Amino acid sequence: MKKRIAALFMAGLMVVSAAGCGPNVSGEKETQKEEASTEKKDDDKGGEKVLQVVDMSDSTKARREEYNKKFEEENNCKVEYTVLSGDQYQTTINSSIKANTAPDLFALPSGVKLSTAVEEGWYMPMNDYVEEGFFDTFSEGSLNEGVTTMDGQVYVLPEAANIVNTLVFYNETVLEDAGVDVNNLPKTWTEFREVCKQVTEAGKGKYYGMIEGGKQVNRLEIAIRALSNLAGSKSNDIGVISMVDGKNVLASDAMVQAFDFYSGLVQDRSFHPDSANLAAPEARALFAQNQAAFLIQGAWCISTWEKENPDLKFGVMPMPEPDDGAKGGLPYIGAQPWMGISKNSDNPELAAKYLQGLYSEEYQSGVVEDGGFVSAIEGINEKYMKDGVMKEYYTIAKEQGKLCPDPIVAKADAAKVYANVTEVSPNLGQIVQGVLTGKTDYKESLQTLSDNTQKAWDEAIAKAQEGGADVSAADFEFANWNPLEDYTTESYNNR
Repeated sequence: MKKRIAALFMAGLMVVSAAGCGPNVSGEKETQKEEASTEKKDDDKGGEKVLQVVDMSDSTKARREEYNKKFEEENNCKVEYTVLSGDQYQTTINSSIKANTAPDLFALPSGVKLSTAVEEGWYMPMNDYVEEGFFDTFSEGSLNEGVTTMDGQVYVLPEAANIVNTLVFYNETVLEDAGVDVNNLPKTWTEFREVCKQVTEAGKGKYYGMIEGGKQVNRLEIAIRALSNLAGSKSNDIGVISMVDGKNVLASDAMVQAFDFYSGLVQDRSFHPDSANLAAPEARALFAQNQAAFLIQGAWCISTWEKENPDLKFGVMPMPEPDDGAKGGLPYIGAQPWMGISKNSDNPELAAKYLQGLYSEEYQSGVVEDGGFVSAIEGINEKYMKDGVMKEYYTIAKEQGKLCPDPIVAKADAAKVYANVTEVSPNLGQIVQGVLTGKTDYKESLQTLSDNTQKAWDEAIAKAQEGGADVSAADFEFANWNPLEDYTTESYNNR
């Protein structure tokens, strides 16, 4: 007998946006309801096994419900599937783990490193429960030591392939009304700024050059890191620290150049005036209402617009590059950890079978065909990605996006540094937020952030070392990293 997690099953549970991004990749959460009860249950009540599954994957909810019904019929079991929002998930899962009532399958909470979860006994390795060759179906970069795997044992799987989520969507209706040729879209920072200014002036308050979900500082940080990397900053993906000559790159010349570009757009009044107060879904909605020509977001927008705004004429284009050419690509790291089998599960064989079904061609083909989802299984995207805009997004992302190094992949003990680091405020996204509201003293703010981050990072490394971790500042520096190329397994080996 096992107690159901009461917080997971409140009637009328609402799923709300926590980050304004999709699987990731990383997920944009729309409001949904999950109905369930709070009674206790037997794991093998009446001869029917019960499998509890909890995650935050609302974007694939309809497909999962279909899958669950079929799985129940084929395996004579009951699947109790619950979708939670980000904040609800963090609180509920942490509580259930402490009470030893974690569901059979649950996602690794955001911000928690696999090494921590394994040390605390959250998950069991799944190698002995999955079929031989199952892990071989994943594409390169999907399963990495320290991220999904510890000491060769796989504990969690990625929900989807990671992909850049900083491409530029353009609104054809707005551009055409402003006299911009949609067949000759801006490619450089100067061209982009000029077009945004042209659109804003033509709109006379009806529409603007850009719109941004500036309320969400994580989105702002992702965008500014991407812009700075195009200028050659060697800035890694959000949440990942990278060093050059022993120092972080938060106040580098390339980072300042990215801020100069962003600040120029603000000074031109090219941003929608509500941008600083909008969440990412709200910015996306106003873009669909023809209130802006450009929006920087991810692939999750595509299926939402096509479903909710069928009259919207839109396309996707690369992020504009510095006038003197790109010195790096849009940075992203490999697929991120998602779902694992609870160490306390009474049904690990059934849980493993459920997981394998989620990565089958039958299921993966459906979520990819729905749009906005990029599979981590080899060959699925090329075979089943049918939506025209999504295919264009995927193509551009593969071309302009560059896989960048992840210190945890290089050395698992690097995760212990992340666990000890103290977040510095204002962070990079908050400084961008300030620029969006008209502040122009970002150079001083960036230098302060860089200095404080360096101090916090040095302290975190020392603390990890004191705890026995085999890690140093050198583990966060990658001298052989060419930001114009993917950082591959071979790159790690030849570091």
